Amino acid sequence: MNEIFLLVGGEATRLQPLSIGIPKALLTIRGEKIVDKIITQFSKFSDFTFHLICSEKHRQHWNDYQASSNNNINLLFEQKKLDTAGYIIENIQIMPEKFLCMNGDLLLDVDLENFIDSARSCTNSLIGSFEVEDPSRYGVLKVNEKMEVEAFIEKPEDDRFGNKISLGLYHFFKKDIMSIISSLDVPCSFERDVFPRLSTNQLLNTYTVKGNMIDVGTRDAFIQAHLYDGEENWISPNDTKINQHSIIKNSVILDGCKIGENVVIENSIISNNSTIESGSIIKNEIVRTN
Repeated sequence: MNEIFLLVGGEATRLQPLSIGIPKALLTIRGEKIVDKIITQFSKFSDFTFHLICSEKHRQHWNDYQASSNNNINLLFEQKKLDTAGYIIENIQIMPEKFLCMNGDLLLDVDLENFIDSARSCTNSLIGSFEVEDPSRYGVLKVNEKMEVEAFIEKPEDDRFGNKISLGLYHFFKKDIMSIISSLDVPCSFERDVFPRLSTNQLLNTYTVKGNMIDVGTRDAFIQAHLYDGEENWISPNDTKINQHSIIKNSVILDGCKIGENVVIENSIISNNSTIESGSIIKNEIVRTN
């Protein structure tokens, strides 16, 4: 189980113009790429090989990333959109006998080592889950006392089916997917296609992690991911200059920015190498002037 497939084909459309032309997993949080944060987390526990399932249109970005990385990385390119499970289903014959899979644009703050240990001991494929206070906003995993996933309930009215939702982290046995492969077509979704069929065949368990995950795909989440222990802002130390008479609240200022005099910035993201003219007022925005 030393191979991990990271789904990094996504684009952060809600973070434009910051993210125009950039894969979501290559955006940075406090100066570190999201994909590097994921790789660092897993590398603490074993010597993994990381297979990145990328979009063909981002090939140059990923080739440049691979060339600059010291990690054991293999790039796999989708020529067209195949949905979350499509690449793995199309190539299941050459997949390892067991492997981890994860959405490659998430930040995890969970007991990851316990999930890995549980995957090693479980005889079924395994979906990571975590518990939420209000399950009506999500698709919920209905689980029995053996931690087998019995059904997926989309946005239930209350918590009668429990409060466990998918973490976006999975461990698969190739044989389990092969047993349902005849019922799957590409494009193919883990959530809508693969998991319901595995659960119907009693081939899917869950391990509920302690902690949480952050999907940084919105402005508010991107800002919050930068802020630790009551910090009001995150301002890059890399060639960013801010006039002392400017006011910045709950915002992220990235590399190489120039902020003029008497500027007010609130709940906003200022993209790399942007120049904000004196007297500007920016609230609840993502700005990219370069």
